[in-house]
Amino acid sequence: MDESKGDCFHCHGSENNPLWTDNKFHNNGLDSAVTDHGLGGITGDPSDHGKFKSPSLRNLIFTAPYMHDGRFSTIDEVINHYSEGLQNSPTIDPLMKKVSQGGVQLNPQEKAT
Repeated sequence: MDESKGDCFHCHGSENNPLWTDNKFHNNGLDSAVTDHGLGGITGDPSDHGKFKSPSLRNLIFTAPYMHDGRFSTIDEVINHYSEGLQNSPTIDPLMKKVSQGGVQLNPQEKAT
């Protein structure tokens, strides 16, 4: 996949980042109505609602289920979320630039690579 199209490196680093995470908290568009406050439940700050720490991508294939709540059982489901399943909410991370389009709109070939 063209990494610049998916913008994965913003949260998950690059080949120069051996941990493959930025160790920051983001709302990655899982839900339009944020009910799991994530970081906001700890800080008490409503602007932190729905934010969760970016996980490392190291050994990704062995870490299912995915997302903070395990809602996705396969990598394909995760890729589909970022491709066409993003949900806008008041605390959506600005890095989710394509939220108004539902995601980065990857074609089947991009999803497979």
